[in-house]
Amino acid sequence: MDSDRQITVSRIFVPAMDCPDEEKEIRTALARLKGVEEIVVHLFSRQVEVRHRCALEEILTALRAIGMEGRPLGGALRHADIPEAVKAPLLAFWVSAALLCAGALLFLSSPSSPWPGWLFLAAILAGGGRIAAQGAREIRNRSLGMNALMTISIGGATLMGEWAEAGVVVSLYALANVLEARSLDRARKATADLFTFAPESAVVRVGGVGGREKAVPAEEVREGDILVIRPGQRVPVDATVYKGVSDLNESVLTGESAPVEKGEGDPLYAGTVNGRSLLLAEALRPLSESTIALILRRVEEAQARKAPIQTFMETFAAAYTPAVLAAALLVGIVPPALGLGALGVWAYRALVLLVIACPCAIVLAAPVVTVTALTRATRDGILVKGASHLEALGKVHSVAFDKTGTLTRGKLRVTRVVAADGFDEAEVVRMAGAVEAGSAHPAAEAVRHEARRRGIAQAARGTLARTFTVLEGRGVSAEVEGRRVYVGNSRLFEEIGSSFGATGLPQSAGGEEASRTITLVGTEQGIAGFLEMEDEVRPEAGEAVRSLASLGVRHVVMLTGDRDDVARAAGEAVGIEEVLSGLLPDDKLRKVEALVASYGTVAMVGDGVNDAPALALASVGIAMGAAGSPAAIETADVALMAEDLRKVPEAVVLGRRMVSVIRQNVVASLAIKAGFLVAAVSGYATLWMAVAADMGTTLLVIGNGMRLLKKTERPV
Repeated sequence: MDSDRQITVSRIFVPAMDCPDEEKEIRTALARLKGVEEIVVHLFSRQVEVRHRCALEEILTALRAIGMEGRPLGGALRHADIPEAVKAPLLAFWVSAALLCAGALLFLSSPSSPWPGWLFLAAILAGGGRIAAQGAREIRNRSLGMNALMTISIGGATLMGEWAEAGVVVSLYALANVLEARSLDRARKATADLFTFAPESAVVRVGGVGGREKAVPAEEVREGDILVIRPGQRVPVDATVYKGVSDLNESVLTGESAPVEKGEGDPLYAGTVNGRSLLLAEALRPLSESTIALILRRVEEAQARKAPIQTFMETFAAAYTPAVLAAALLVGIVPPALGLGALGVWAYRALVLLVIACPCAIVLAAPVVTVTALTRATRDGILVKGASHLEALGKVHSVAFDKTGTLTRGKLRVTRVVAADGFDEAEVVRMAGAVEAGSAHPAAEAVRHEARRRGIAQAARGTLARTFTVLEGRGVSAEVEGRRVYVGNSRLFEEIGSSFGATGLPQSAGGEEASRTITLVGTEQGIAGFLEMEDEVRPEAGEAVRSLASLGVRHVVMLTGDRDDVARAAGEAVGIEEVLSGLLPDDKLRKVEALVASYGTVAMVGDGVNDAPALALASVGIAMGAAGSPAAIETADVALMAEDLRKVPEAVVLGRRMVSVIRQNVVASLAIKAGFLVAAVSGYATLWMAVAADMGTTLLVIGNGMRLLKKTERPV
C-alpha cells in the first residue's frame, strides 16, 4: 500500500511548462494521485518537486496523460538543460497569419468571391488546431485555462460565421503565445545564468604538492586535495591558499567586481575567478557543500516561496475566472430572454467576455517581479531566502545593528598589555592565550595573534577542550596548569570575587580610551593584568546609516554586549544615537521583541551565529559577510555575502521597488480587464481587440517586472 511506503522526494524537469496555466494543470493532475504528499513547482526553471509515496513512474504517466513529458533529474540543473520557448506557436502564427493576409487581399480585390472565406477558415484551422487540443486537455483535466476559453470563443465565432475575425483572433493569440514565452524565457535565462557560475572541472595534484596533475569533475574533489588554479580559471571548490599570491574576482558571491588579494592561508570560494597568478590550494569541502552550492539551493528555494501579495493575487485569480465565466453565461442568456436584443449579438459579447476572463496577466503580475528581484539581489551579493523577506525589507521601519563584526570589522588587535604587580606582560599574554586557544571569538584570535607575535608558546586546543567554559556576556575560562584562569570583562571578575585591590593596575583599566576594549586576565585569587584591544569601525557604516535615514527608516539602534563607553564611541562614529550596551543574548532578544511591538517591521543585522535568536525573532534577520559561512547562510532570512553595510539600504530599496512594481502590475492588469468588461457588455469591444488587450497586458506586466534586473542604485 502507498501509505506504507517511504516518502521520496523527486525532482522532475518538464520542458513544456511555460506559463501559470500549465502549472495549474500539473498541480491538478498530480494532486489526484494517491500517494502524492506535496507539490512544489519551480515555473522559471520548469521543474516540479514532488514528495510522494507512490512510484515515480505513476507521476510521469500522469504528466504524459496531460501532454506534459517529464524527465527525472538526478543532479543540479544547468542552464544548458533549459530549452528556449517551443517553436510550435511561432509556426502556427506564421501559417495562420499568411492565410489570413491572403484572404484579406483576395477579399479586397474580389469581395464577391467565396475563396476569402475559405482562406479565413484555413487560417482558423491552422492556428487553432493546437489551441483546441490544449483546450480540450484543460477541459478534460478540469483545469480551465486560457486555451479552453479561447477554444470556446474561437469555436463560437466560427459557428456564428465570423470567420475573418476568428482568423484574426487565432493569429493574434498564436503571436501572444510566442511573445509571452520569449519574454518569460528572458526572465528565466537571467535566473538560469546564476547557475553557470558553478564550476564543472578541477585540476588536482595526485600524490600531494609535488605529484602529477590530473583533471577531474569538480564533484569528485574531496577535502584535503591539492588544487592547481591557473589565471582565468574558476575555483572548483571552497579551499584555502596553500602556495602563491593572486587576485580573485569574487563578484559571483559578493556582487563587487573589484579583485580581492589572496595569499597563503586565505579562503577561496568555489565559482570565483583567479586573476594574475597560479595558485596551489587545499580543498576544504566538496562542491555540494560549498558556498556557491548553498547559494544556488537557497535561490531555487526562494523562487518557489511566494510573497504574501503573490499568494493573494493567485487566490483572487482563482475566484475571478469562474466569476467572469458566470458573467459571460448570463450576458449571453439573460438580455435576449428579456427581449433586450438579438441572441447573436449578446452571444458575441459573451464570447468577448470569455477572452477577457483569461487571468494570465493577473497571475503573472507578481511572480515575474519576485523572481527578477531575487535574481537581481543575488547578483548584487544579497542572498534572500524568499520574496516574502524582500517584501518585508521594503516595509522596514526600524533597523537594529550588532556592533562587533557588523558595524566594526570584528578583527580586534591588541594595542597594549598591562601587568599587575608580581606579573609581567609575557605571563599575562601566556595565560590569556592558553585559555583563548579554545575560543572562536574575535578577541580570542587577537590574543593568539599577540602571543604568536611575541613568540610565546600556546597551549594545544585539544588539551583545553575538556575544561573550556563560555561564560555568556562575561568571558571564558579554562584549566591551565592546574588552576582555573578567567579571561573576560570586569563583571566576570566581580562575580568570582577578584578586584583591582593592590594590583598596581589603573582603576580605569584603560577605560579613558572609549574606542578600545579591555580584556582582564586572572584567577579567583586576583587579576594578573589586562589586554587593551581596538576594533576598527567599518568605513561605509556611517554612509549606510545615513542612507537608511534618507529612506525614511524611523529608528536605528545598536545592540551590543560591549562596554557602554566603547559602544557609544562606535555609535557616535557611525551616526547611531540610541546605543544599548552590556546586553546578553537574552537581553538582545527581549529588545528586538520590544522593537517589533513598537515599530512593526524590524530588521536585525548581525553575524548570523552569535545573534541567531535575535535574528530569528526580527521580521527580517540579516547576516553580514556570509561568504564562506554556511551557518550564516542557513540561519538568516537575508545573507550579505560581502562585508559591506551599504547592501542593507540597497536591499531595502530593492524590496520597495519589488512591491511597487507588483502594485503597478496589479493595478494595470485589473484596470484594463475592468475596462474591457464594461466595453464588452456595452458592445464596444470585439474579439480581436480583447485578445490584443490581453496579450498587451501580459507583455506589459512581464516587461515591467524585468526592469528590476537593472542594478539598484545605492541610496545617498
